[in-house]
Amino acid sequence: MDRPLDVEWRDYELYERQRVRKNRNRFIILSLVVLLFFTLCAVPVVQERLPKWKSLHAAREISIELEHLKTMAIQQKKPIRMKFLADGKFQYEIIEKCPAGAALQPATSGDWSNFNGELKVLSLADAHQFSLKLASDEVCFDPVFGLEGVKSSRVIVIAPVNDLANQRLDRASYVILLGESAKISIN
Repeated sequence: MDRPLDVEWRDYELYERQRVRKNRNRFIILSLVVLLFFTLCAVPVVQERLPKWKSLHAAREISIELEHLKTMAIQQKKPIRMKFLADGKFQYEIIEKCPAGAALQPATSGDWSNFNGELKVLSLADAHQFSLKLASDEVCFDPVFGLEGVKSSRVIVIAPVNDLANQRLDRASYVILLGESAKISIN
């Protein structure tokens, strides 16, 4: 028995729509599986590099504060010392002379982002332990003479606390102050 042509054509269109829908669903599921695979593969890489990214972010925040220190010293026309304290805090002191002057005004303090104690600015004792000669936990900028004398350099090391416990500095970030104008470089 012959079926009319229009009935066969309707059946073909119905099955074609079902086939297209099935192929689209298969493509969506396959795409989601591939995306999940790459996401799961990226987790160890992100976990390994996240402390370095956080220390770079903190180095950027500290460099902004150092630029603010230089601007304040020029505006006040007096040397200003910036000390890094524990728990992600720092303080500014207006002093008489840069290397070891007495404080003329009470210190003002602030915070840099240390991500809830995950990061630390290396103190002088920690820097000596890692044989870092130029590392410092304080910076003094004189508007006349610049960074603590001519041709001097300072390095502020921001390291993850867990890396310090494991005696490694490969994920630490460095804020480098070069020359008397204290040109800032982040590494």
